[in-house]
Amino acid sequence: MRPLRYLSIAIFLVMAFVVKASPLENDMAKANAAYRAADYQKAVQLYERILKTAPSVEVYYNLGNSYYRIENIPMAILYYEKAARLSPLNADIVHNIDIARSKTIDKLPPESEFFIVQWYKYMQSVLPIDAWANTALCALVISLLLFLAYLFMDNMFVRRCSFYFSLLSLFVFIFANICAWQRKSVLSSHDAAIVISETASVKVSPTAKAAEAFLLHEGSKVHITDTDMEGWLGIRLSDGREGWIYKRNVKEI
Repeated sequence: MRPLRYLSIAIFLVMAFVVKASPLENDMAKANAAYRAADYQKAVQLYERILKTAPSVEVYYNLGNSYYRIENIPMAILYYEKAARLSPLNADIVHNIDIARSKTIDKLPPESEFFIVQWYKYMQSVLPIDAWANTALCALVISLLLFLAYLFMDNMFVRRCSFYFSLLSLFVFIFANICAWQRKSVLSSHDAAIVISETASVKVSPTAKAAEAFLLHEGSKVHITDTDMEGWLGIRLSDGREGWIYKRNVKEI
């Protein structure tokens, strides 16, 4: 009787998973069908509903495409940028961001980074957080096993190889942990935003009566430098200009 009991439990768990997963799969299929049928408003509604429970690169990207199709450029850029956070090496996402930005009024210069920073971002984005964590765990186990071989093996060549490869595995363990931590930090941070208002006045200080530093238009990307003032965000542009903007005029990436 015990095998039948275990089999019943397994069937119940599988059914529960299928029942839980099916609404999400149905919503995704409906959203994709609405997009293919050019019903972009409906696609936006369905993709946004999916995001509440299952955010992903695909959903962010498809939502950006849907907003682009209804000519809501700032929201399209917002969701393309969210997709780029998860998959910064995706050529389609980068291409669509460039196309959407070409339709904005403010022609801000592209962001430039030192090549070492670019290389490091490339390395950490190669794998998702869980994969980096699993890599770190495997490297630690291998490092310990090799160190034990170094301690107890009699052959000097084997001991020497075990020692150096143990150090190499330890380095991989440390590097993978750093990448996992940094990747988590990047994905959880909100240090940039997109202007969603048609126009947004950037002030020299966080008060309504302050002088206007410059004017931004919808779709512009800003970097957040200060969040301490209620209702205001300190921002910096890629060209170096800084100021304060009403929080309601932007959406954080």
